[in-house]
Amino acid sequence: MPKLVLYLATALGAGLLVQHAEAQVLYGSVVGTVFDQSDALVPGAGVTLVGADTGLTREVYTDDAGRFSFVNVLPGRYHLSVTVDGFRSLTRSDIVVTAGTVQRVDSRLELGPVTEVVTVAADVAMLQADKSDVTTEITPVAMTNLPLANYRNFQSVLNLAPGATPANFQNAVVDTPARALTTNFSGTPRNANTARVDGAQNVFVWLPHHMVYVPPVESIQTVNVATSSFEAEQGLSGGASVTVLTKSGTNDLHGSAFHLHDNQRLRTRNFFLPPDRGKPKSIFNIFGGTLGGPIVRDNLFFFGSYEGTLERAGISPSPFSVPTPDIRQGDFSAQAVTLYDPATGNPDGTGRSPFPGNVIPADRLNPSVLASRDGRRCRIFPERC
Repeated sequence: MPKLVLYLATALGAGLLVQHAEAQVLYGSVVGTVFDQSDALVPGAGVTLVGADTGLTREVYTDDAGRFSFVNVLPGRYHLSVTVDGFRSLTRSDIVVTAGTVQRVDSRLELGPVTEVVTVAADVAMLQADKSDVTTEITPVAMTNLPLANYRNFQSVLNLAPGATPANFQNAVVDTPARALTTNFSGTPRNANTARVDGAQNVFVWLPHHMVYVPPVESIQTVNVATSSFEAEQGLSGGASVTVLTKSGTNDLHGSAFHLHDNQRLRTRNFFLPPDRGKPKSIFNIFGGTLGGPIVRDNLFFFGSYEGTLERAGISPSPFSVPTPDIRQGDFSAQAVTLYDPATGNPDGTGRSPFPGNVIPADRLNPSVLASRDGRRCRIFPERC
């Protein structure tokens, strides 16, 4: 018993002391090197990263090689400042961090008092040299402004990723809870793709090529699509690793509202619909909104979204009918057709004789079929009941 108590205490203490690893796929990184005007490395420089929308602040110092690194950075816009004695302070604004990517921000300091500040508003885009994976970032601007078919699904925009085939609706509506789309990447099976929403695996176990939950477009912050040389945290992927991050609140109160409407008047006529019949009533609506803002400024935020779908898929009853009581008894005498007895004539169908009066004899009707629908056999053949 004492050994057991000692073992449990040790395990509990280890669990409290060990720092849990965070999934890199949810976050980005900001790295860089600080130089002076002569390209010499600057160690011991203070580097501060501040969230432009949330006020989140993190500080590090450059190492002996002038390098700094911020890991597990939440996606968003940031400002970065570098200060060290003997040099002017340097500020870089509008650094965009996205999930699963490394943003390199190398900085060159100029001699001068610390009170003087050099501000860089924008940098030329650099080649991604800190990671080997091939990724495509899909921004909210693209998702909310590009036309999205198939229930306004963000997966329609996956067509922008290299190696992707056009996304298509899969299975029946009743078998697709979130109206998920299917896409093949680089010739791989659709089951080889993986999807995560805020780091959680998102798969419909019964149909693994489906996402079990497709977030509303208005609630998505960014979509990262990795199609080659996956990182370790993007395991189980063969074709593409799709990471979806939803929005969070900021220091500013923001919201949106949307309503998509479609009906039969906006659609073309069915090619097989008779010219004397109108289009069936079909009404489709997707509506919702978002709202986010601060609870405690710079510390605590809220965000919520809602999306509803109402669909009335009308089918005109006029082109369709059910058998009349006479037809159910095999009597086609009132119909403008001629029924031929398949038991007569030649094997190739020639020489067959029509049924007398265009009526199928009662003994030629299958009793099991007649008896399969609510006692219809008794209504047609009372003597058999």
